[in-house]
Amino acid sequence: MKIAIYIGQLDVGGAEGQIVLLARGLRARGHDVMLITEEGRTRAVTPDLLGSLVLIPHRPRRARLRALKEILAAARPDVLHCQLTTANLWGTVAGRRAGVPAIIISFLSTDPWKKWYHFLADRYAAGRADGIWCNSRRVADRYRAVLKRHAAKFRVIYNGVDTARFDPARLASARNAIRTDKLRLPADAAVVINVGNLRPVKNHALLLRALAEVHAGPGAAVRPHLVLVGDGPEQERIVGEAGRMGLLPFLRLLGPGRDVEKYLAAADVFALSSDAEGFSNALLEAMSSSLACVATDVGGNAEALADGAGVVTPPGDAAALAAALTEILADERRRRELGEAARRRAVEKFALARMVAETEAWYAELLGRKPTAP
Repeated sequence: MKIAIYIGQLDVGGAEGQIVLLARGLRARGHDVMLITEEGRTRAVTPDLLGSLVLIPHRPRRARLRALKEILAAARPDVLHCQLTTANLWGTVAGRRAGVPAIIISFLSTDPWKKWYHFLADRYAAGRADGIWCNSRRVADRYRAVLKRHAAKFRVIYNGVDTARFDPARLASARNAIRTDKLRLPADAAVVINVGNLRPVKNHALLLRALAEVHAGPGAAVRPHLVLVGDGPEQERIVGEAGRMGLLPFLRLLGPGRDVEKYLAAADVFALSSDAEGFSNALLEAMSSSLACVATDVGGNAEALADGAGVVTPPGDAAALAAALTEILADERRRRELGEAARRRAVEKFALARMVAETEAWYAELLGRKPTAP
């Protein structure tokens, strides 16, 4: 198949990372893949995909639409896969004008920020799409309620994770060195880690409040350190809050990191405190790294951590998050059991090859073809 994937930006982020993994996986299965994105927003593109990259203007919008239509008309892809809200709208317009046989749009978060006019655009795009991709059942339920006329177009395909890259056995011998050299922590320190952009929706303030409760708890067995991997506009606020709570000596801000697997391998617990998610890549990577995981019950977090693979707490509830962290940090056996269950579930349910194969099969289904053999 000839596949065009259009996303408004390919900067560092969860949706962008999944597109890179999907494009690479589809190419490995013999498909011709073209990545379309807007100029100046390509930090997530890996060297092996540069030859597949096509840039279009970001502004003005009319030039963006014209360029997208011309590229699609010239390339004549079988499938146009649009990723996220902006691409959904412009991709369906340009794709229909260019005569693309199958067009897919995507919804990857519950998007509590959306206003009524955003849903007008979503309805427009859904009416012109052949398929609607969601990365969790909760996201699909949210949008089925809004797009009732198009319920039959929905397909849930969970994100995938590179379980070989995030295999803690690869880094077991380096664990202590990573802690002392990279994290500047004692080798025996208790370490809670969070990976993600430092943005309000990730609610790092909730995680700090929970950590403060763990430190202040009666008979607390440990005083854990918190490692944050990522950057964003909330960094200054996070540092200020940590200082006010007396947690600065226990906080490590590492910035964006390409060696995330090393930091995960050096941690004891992964904590996700978000107010909204789709299907968290960071959570999948932590599960694959055999980490005991605690996550707020938003988006697909409960789906990821089902069957005893982790602990889910109510969103916005610092006390519940603190209680879960305290219990897990105090019980090494419980930590190990949760980590083993998380790794098993990641390998069995969320392996990258599964995500690529399911997506490929759906493309073929929409085109009325049989999928190619791997």
